[in-house]
Amino acid sequence: MDLGVVAVLGFAAAFLMSWLVQPHFRNLGFLTDIVDQPGYRRPHREPVPRTGGMAIFISFFCALFFLENVILHTELPWSWLGILIGAGLAILALGVGDDRFGIHAEKKLYGQIIIILVLMVFGQRMDTVSLPGLGDFSLGGWAWPFTMFWYLGFINSMNLIDGLDGLASGISILAALTLVVVSLALGELYSTLFAATLCGATLAFLYWNISSRKIFLGDSGSMWMGLMLASLMLNLSQRVGLSLPVLLAPMIVPIWDTGTTILRRYRRRTSIFLADDFHLHHRLLRLGFSPRGAVMHLLLVTAGTILFALSDYLDQAWLGLPALGAWMLAAQLGAMRHLQNRQRGLDLFSELSYALGFDDRLDIMTDQVGRNVADIIDLQAERQKAGYATELPREGTTDSRTMVHQLPGADPLEPDDGKDHAVHPPAEDPPGRR
Repeated sequence: MDLGVVAVLGFAAAFLMSWLVQPHFRNLGFLTDIVDQPGYRRPHREPVPRTGGMAIFISFFCALFFLENVILHTELPWSWLGILIGAGLAILALGVGDDRFGIHAEKKLYGQIIIILVLMVFGQRMDTVSLPGLGDFSLGGWAWPFTMFWYLGFINSMNLIDGLDGLASGISILAALTLVVVSLALGELYSTLFAATLCGATLAFLYWNISSRKIFLGDSGSMWMGLMLASLMLNLSQRVGLSLPVLLAPMIVPIWDTGTTILRRYRRRTSIFLADDFHLHHRLLRLGFSPRGAVMHLLLVTAGTILFALSDYLDQAWLGLPALGAWMLAAQLGAMRHLQNRQRGLDLFSELSYALGFDDRLDIMTDQVGRNVADIIDLQAERQKAGYATELPREGTTDSRTMVHQLPGADPLEPDDGKDHAVHPPAEDPPGRR
């Protein structure tokens, strides 16, 4: 059967199964109290189930079983898939424990290390690494620590970046699509099927994640997604010698966020396991981006990086044009935001340094010291409502704009409802949350 048809079948089967089971797992989250409560680092204002990752896990493997026995009639490598099922169940159990009861991040790290060690014992190791222009290198004994950091990097970077609706799942979809394209180009049947199936299951989740009946990946889902992407990329690279830049291109945003998070907490002399609301996506919110605008910006950066990597690996120079277009669109979104921030006296260099995690002084310049992300999103919503109000016709007049009355010295963009809008210290999240 043609590999393109296999990819479409895998995508469709997983998408349909995930679409159907997501609402049931949403109900399961409420029944078992596996929910994400509102907090100072969270944009939502009501409890949301954290069981979407479990639904993707079930849909992925059930779709593969269905395809093998009903449509493809091709035996899949269940010896390898069985290892992934065991490791996936273990990482899901670890994440569910954290989602439900709260596990300290350090203890979660120990659990991840144990799971990864078992994977490596069963042969899931990166024994060789391919670098462009330099060829393949055998890691020898270094394969063990290199593989450990490989898995830990994927698992925790996906866990840390999962802070806005559609961000972690969007990056996962782009990463899976990258694997589909590369696998099709190399003629790899299993990798094509697995990547397309993962893409379909995650895309169905994305709809429910951004809909009114919201559901989250949860720590269980984000960690499993990182584990799955790491395993698929490692397996493909060991079979065909896929270069390291192509493997890491879809993860540019999570890797950058994880690196700057570690440096920031080290610079502040705080524990690297201490949660905060200064991740890359949080910084974009503080600069004035809406939650969806921040997600779109980061996904455009990811898509451009992927296309640049593929243009080099596949020797298709024309891919550089849409890659450049994605980056230019992301730059345009940032430039539009900068034009509005210039009214507050912010310069472009300071904004870039802040957004990239190099400098924290911008909070002082924007009077956001002590103000958490949840407050900022509420303020953005109030300002948007105020903007809409000025466009409404004033009753009994021919004026097309409404006059907004305010007390002397009041900020016209702040809500004037007679309530005290003083900024209060953020409430602490449950232990172990990132």
